[in-house]
Amino acid sequence: MLDGLYHRHMAARGPYAKSTQTRNQILTAALGLISHGGYSSASLQQIADAVGMTKAGLLHHFGSREGLFTAILERRDQIDTEDIEAGDQVDGFIRLAEHNSKVAGLVALFSAITGMGASEPEDSASRIFTEVHYARIVPILTGAIARRQQNGEIVPGVDPLSLARLLVAATDGLQTQWLLDPTIDMRAELEVLLHSFRP
Repeated sequence: MLDGLYHRHMAARGPYAKSTQTRNQILTAALGLISHGGYSSASLQQIADAVGMTKAGLLHHFGSREGLFTAILERRDQIDTEDIEAGDQVDGFIRLAEHNSKVAGLVALFSAITGMGASEPEDSASRIFTEVHYARIVPILTGAIARRQQNGEIVPGVDPLSLARLLVAATDGLQTQWLLDPTIDMRAELEVLLHSFRP
């Protein structure tokens, strides 16, 4: 979302400070509602009520329901990226898949927004989020896979970028299958994929 990207790189000062604080309160409340109740049941009115605002006040900060939901995913992406980069990025990415099994509402929201974003106009909130998400995570995994390859943990000759894309694609696909069948162990399935590239 253009507005979300703008605010993410702006310092919270002057006239922006109060607006940024309000946005953060809204995102925190919405993230909690969606994590526990699912995004389809989290109405704008419920989110507005949670922060003591009207729907019109809510939309003033995000423009639309889609704008709000993509901002929620942007916030979650920032948190996830920090967690992944805190240690071994490949392990962190796989741990994230395991964590996602506890927040079905966010997984469903992510699948809906990225699925929509792939076919939306370039300036749409869902398209921008989807592009930024993959532009953020794929290079992180590419570098981590290249380092594993140098350490002899991944067979030579495998393109790190291709494997990173496969790992991300497998994760997204597994999340969709997991929404339909929660007995799927996403972490175990991703470990099987990685194991096939070990010496």
